[in-house]
Amino acid sequence: MSVMPGLDSRSRPRGAAGGWIHRIPLALALTAATVIAGIFTGGWGAGVSKSHAGTWGFQAKDILDGQGWSVLTTLLPGNNPASLLAACAVLLGLLGLAETTLGTTRALMMFVGSQLGAVLLYTLIVEVGSAAGMEWLAGMREATLFGPFAAATGALMAASRGINLLWRRRVRALTFAAALMFSLYVGHAQNIFILLGAIAGLLLGIIFVPSRSQVRGTRSTSREVRTTLAIVVSVFAVGPLMAALAHVPVGPLARLRNLVVNPVPAVSALRGSCTALETGCQEMALNGGSMMESGAHLLALVPMLLLLVCAEGLRRGNRMALWAGVYMHLVIGITSAIYLQVFATFGMPLHRGRRVLSVDISFWEVLPVVLVPFLIGVLLFVFRRHFHIDPDPVLRRRTFSVLSLVLAGFIMLYSVVWLLEGNAGGRYGLLGLLAGLPRLLLPYPFPSSYAAAVYPHGEFSRVLFTLGGGVFWLVSVLGVFSLFLSRRVRGSGVGEKPHVQALVRRGGGSLSWMVLWPNNHYWFNPSGTVAIAYQAHAGVAVTVGGPVGDPAHYDAAVLGFLDHCEVQSLAPCFYSVTDECWEVLHAQGFRRAQVATETLLDIAHMEFTGKEWQNVRTALNKAAKLGISTVWARYSELSTGLRTQILEISEEWVSGKALPEMGFTLGGVQELKDDAVQLCLAVDATGRVHGLTSWLPVFVNGEESSWTLDFMRRNQNAFNGVMEYLIAQAVLNFQGRVPTISLSASPLSIEPDAQPMKTGQPGNPKPREQAPEEGITDRDGRESSVPGATDLPESEHPLAALESTSMKRILALLARTLEPLYGFASLANFKRRFQPRHRTLYMMYQDPLSLPAIGRAVGQAYMPNVSMRQLAKLLRQN
Repeated sequence: MSVMPGLDSRSRPRGAAGGWIHRIPLALALTAATVIAGIFTGGWGAGVSKSHAGTWGFQAKDILDGQGWSVLTTLLPGNNPASLLAACAVLLGLLGLAETTLGTTRALMMFVGSQLGAVLLYTLIVEVGSAAGMEWLAGMREATLFGPFAAATGALMAASRGINLLWRRRVRALTFAAALMFSLYVGHAQNIFILLGAIAGLLLGIIFVPSRSQVRGTRSTSREVRTTLAIVVSVFAVGPLMAALAHVPVGPLARLRNLVVNPVPAVSALRGSCTALETGCQEMALNGGSMMESGAHLLALVPMLLLLVCAEGLRRGNRMALWAGVYMHLVIGITSAIYLQVFATFGMPLHRGRRVLSVDISFWEVLPVVLVPFLIGVLLFVFRRHFHIDPDPVLRRRTFSVLSLVLAGFIMLYSVVWLLEGNAGGRYGLLGLLAGLPRLLLPYPFPSSYAAAVYPHGEFSRVLFTLGGGVFWLVSVLGVFSLFLSRRVRGSGVGEKPHVQALVRRGGGSLSWMVLWPNNHYWFNPSGTVAIAYQAHAGVAVTVGGPVGDPAHYDAAVLGFLDHCEVQSLAPCFYSVTDECWEVLHAQGFRRAQVATETLLDIAHMEFTGKEWQNVRTALNKAAKLGISTVWARYSELSTGLRTQILEISEEWVSGKALPEMGFTLGGVQELKDDAVQLCLAVDATGRVHGLTSWLPVFVNGEESSWTLDFMRRNQNAFNGVMEYLIAQAVLNFQGRVPTISLSASPLSIEPDAQPMKTGQPGNPKPREQAPEEGITDRDGRESSVPGATDLPESEHPLAALESTSMKRILALLARTLEPLYGFASLANFKRRFQPRHRTLYMMYQDPLSLPAIGRAVGQAYMPNVSMRQLAKLLRQN
């Protein structure tokens, strides 16, 4: 069921168009009034007359002149038919969305309040700017404003407080990005007024609209950070085009259109440039001017297209797109400084003392044009840790090789044609060929006189000179775009994933499917029957669970992996493993520390009867009364509406944490998209998702032997007991298929009855009875094996006692640090409601002196997006 993102289920239409119409009476009434006002003022014809404009329209001086009624009358009429059509669309769209979220009365208040706030801010800014002698703002004093654009935008910003956190951020980001783009690049009075309306509406929403989200945090997932950066780069790319298309752009960044969309010399300009040059130039102006304009237009689009391609790569997390974006913005910033300061301020002398450019601009006009691209480049660099995807290396080599050959071939073809058509006999000789290549290939705004000087004669050379560069860059853009769409997970070798997946299906532990997740390296034994997944951080190879593949070869594979680590100068650390390979590692001098407890449910004969299952039965009964049902499906099988709600729920959860999403053995939304992963959703009759869980398969000899709980999330407004309900449904779903399922590890909480147990060993004694605890927090938190309390064995090492104490202190510090954020202890208490048995998971290491590096490596594996400053601040608080 596809629903409008961000709206509460109670406010969602049950019908289609009819339900929507009944819920936006204010938007419909104002749209009708706009149509009528347009007829009355002549806006649907030749335009608003001067008399009507003075009466209905708003100017910055109206309030000071006592014409305050124009503040409201300006909402209805429009300058022309296009303006009226845009006003109707804005009222039905933006104000309609605000009305469905806030209700009619509150939407009207925000609509009028945003208009008043925008008027006050606009008047203040224009008057102050005029008094300060700022020509840009002073010119807006006489501008007449029409339409509900600022008020409707402000109402939407106010209503954004009432939608979920994910879409709140997106709506605000897109709105302010568009408003800033038009304000900075076009700079007309209406653009500034809309931006001020958005600001006024946002402030009103913060004051008067209660937030739907109970989360007070402001953290975003890496996915949302990448999306925001992509929006910033896209705005910077499209803004110069908007300035080029606008009528007399006056914004502070309007001059960037000369760099990102380079100016095309008109035929008249070319003819004028020829007066001081060779006579062959006249032929270019007369016969080739129109062709040159077409080629220049094509070449002018290249910077914008490259930036848009980079923006899409940024959205996808591509690291090559990140560095390409940083490089392009730095180049644009440097080029802007050179072009505007050197050419524009001082001019470029030509023959007979003529200057190509004589635009007199001040340093303060140049500063924003140069500073903005540098700031965007710095912004991308600062957030570089959110980008982890590398392009396919084979495609990368192939693309660069092909483009290099195409470039070389094109230059060779142009050179041959240039010589065959007699251009070498011109004024500059062969120097003219070399001087023409930059104008031929670079999307830079060369002066028209320069283009005229190097313009070749000859039919074919003219075509190549005018159109060839644009065609080459378009081919390059397509090649780069294909690179950004491709992906190779960093650390995975080409062709390794299918082999690893086959080994996972052959055999492994409850964490075995996690070895297929991003950022893992793989080591294979010589026969290829066993693989060990690991991540390399701080000189440590931290494994993702134990080996996968043929269990008969595990011991030999472990020894081979130790040799591999020695060759690679890595300290081996087996993490979140059972005691299956302990004997062979202990013989190599390894020690072990208990880092987590895995919760196992023997579901073959499980029935929810008896006092100990009261909480589970209550959850099942409540779900039945509320009409809650379960949806078992793969992510690819879900509707767009359900996928959107999953993203919303996850974003809400992450935003409430002081640290970002964790990784390593913690699956996120991206891991849900694997078709082997089963999702269980609790959905009510209106299509709202109350909670969801994901289950990873465990195989033995190609047959499913168990399932492991990974992803747990609940809607903030979900019914109490939704997690008990989902796990109970999983028990019922998997009964008859597998004998045991795993609720994964309970980090930072070591069960007293957890005993070392080899794979396949019968369960531990039944845990001691415990009364179910109420008020469990963070029950939707994800699960993993994050270091917890230790269980170091006795050792003959003389520093064994000191080692044990140090390890306990380190892990206790991690426990205190992460517990308030992720609630792992309460999560462990919650799992006891299912009467589980437990299995100990260990961290096994060889050199006690490597413990600091191991702690750092484990932290980097789990929190790759956390800076050292963030982590240090968090540790100081605990």
